Amino acid sequence: MKVTRWPALVVFTALIFGGVISNTSESPLEESANLGRVISSAMGSESDLVSIWYCISGTVGGAGIADHQIIIGNKSAKTAEVALTVTPVLAPQRSSVGDGRDIKSGAPEVVQIETIRTSIEIPPMSVETVTVADLPNVAGEFASVMLESNVGDLIAEHRVVGGTGESQSNCQSDASEEWYFASGTTRSQAREIISVFNPFADSAVIDVTFVADGRVRRPDAFSGLVIPPKSLLPVDITGAVTLSDVVSAKINARSGRVVAERLLILGDEFSPNGLSLEGGSPSLAPVWVFPGGIDGSALSAIQVYNPSEVEEVSVDLEIYPDFKGSSFIEPVSLKVSPGSTETVVLGGEDALSISRNAYDLGSRIPSGVPHWIVARVIAGPPIVSERFVLSDGSFPQMTGSGFGIDVEANSHTFISTGGNELVAISHTSDDRLTQLRLLAFSDGGVYESLPFEISSVSRKVINLEQFGVPTNSIIEIVSSEPVLVERYIGSEQGGYWTRVTPQSSAANEPDIPLQEVPEKEIGT
Repeated sequence: MKVTRWPALVVFTALIFGGVISNTSESPLEESANLGRVISSAMGSESDLVSIWYCISGTVGGAGIADHQIIIGNKSAKTAEVALTVTPVLAPQRSSVGDGRDIKSGAPEVVQIETIRTSIEIPPMSVETVTVADLPNVAGEFASVMLESNVGDLIAEHRVVGGTGESQSNCQSDASEEWYFASGTTRSQAREIISVFNPFADSAVIDVTFVADGRVRRPDAFSGLVIPPKSLLPVDITGAVTLSDVVSAKINARSGRVVAERLLILGDEFSPNGLSLEGGSPSLAPVWVFPGGIDGSALSAIQVYNPSEVEEVSVDLEIYPDFKGSSFIEPVSLKVSPGSTETVVLGGEDALSISRNAYDLGSRIPSGVPHWIVARVIAGPPIVSERFVLSDGSFPQMTGSGFGIDVEANSHTFISTGGNELVAISHTSDDRLTQLRLLAFSDGGVYESLPFEISSVSRKVINLEQFGVPTNSIIEIVSSEPVLVERYIGSEQGGYWTRVTPQSSAANEPDIPLQEVPEKEIGT
């Protein structure tokens, strides 16, 4: 596949003469989609009057645990005026436990520090990175940042950097009454912090429920937690749910709406093993797709969380090889009991090191066969599903968790600081191909790739270096048919797959046809 890099001058000339890029005439979807549920992170349209983002997990105290940075991208042709509201707090207080049982204790307490308000300007088609600790008068240990801009299609991501690794993720674009996490952990040498932010003028009251080691836990300390107006509560669950390989969590607001993110710190500066930053899912879905697949050499798993307290759910894990001539791989069928999480290990050795109750199905996928994965509800309520990777400390993979993709869209946007990420794109239609093009906005210029195609029910993995993408670029992937997109971000300390932001008006529920068993496989 040959891809060219277009100089900005050429692109602007083409625009003047009705040429290369047209946000109106080439829009693949004219009407707004109605999902009927909240999307954790979605980008607004150019016509929107304002954009709001919440980046709530990260440290600012100088301890080097997870130093918080905000990455802001403005792909519009006007200067973005961005107001930043920083809410700092002192460190969370761990809940006490003993003999493996939750001890009744007071609610986690933090000390709220004076809110800091400042503003910056982002030039047209540019990216800016803000280190939160460097902003004037910021104190404390943890800090959230709320961004408000006059540019409707502004995009915001954030990065945490510490002694155990680094992680970059989308900021959240909406608050919700519910949040779900499937793949937390409080295993040995791991620390999990779930941060909850209330951006509104009224208090919110939340309950937090955990599923760990096959049982549901409702610690009194996490029942009826009051989140005051415009405040941040980082909840360190490590002491409340001790030494659990897999910890799923549900946050339910009795009143109000909140934003929730998870921070996993694995190892220490002497034996770093990962730093993972991930926003929760504000809704459940019947289909979750992992376009990046799983590297068979890594100890990796798909974890499925059923938060329903009364209904069992039947889930199939479907494996799609990249090569059409590959042998059919039989789906993995799971029964997930109410209020429980199942782990399916699909690569690496010693499945029990991920979970003592894991299904070890690593031998089902032929070694060296690239593939992507779909977790599909066959019967029962919707679910949440994440990919968990457990590293032995060797590169290029670090321990961490990340959600699958639960919406498809014709437009996806993300910020590339290095210009060298891998991007996995899954196309799920079974009767037509999709045409795609890639746009990069950087330093006031626009770059565009030649069109490329992905055939039906398949995926393509591209490397941004092939496109000549500059560093600090806003990347937009536009497709003629809805697709699902993940990206792989690598660093000197390892790499990880993470979600890509869809445009809110183009988002739909994934429509993935059921896998068909080839005739030659029937009855064998």
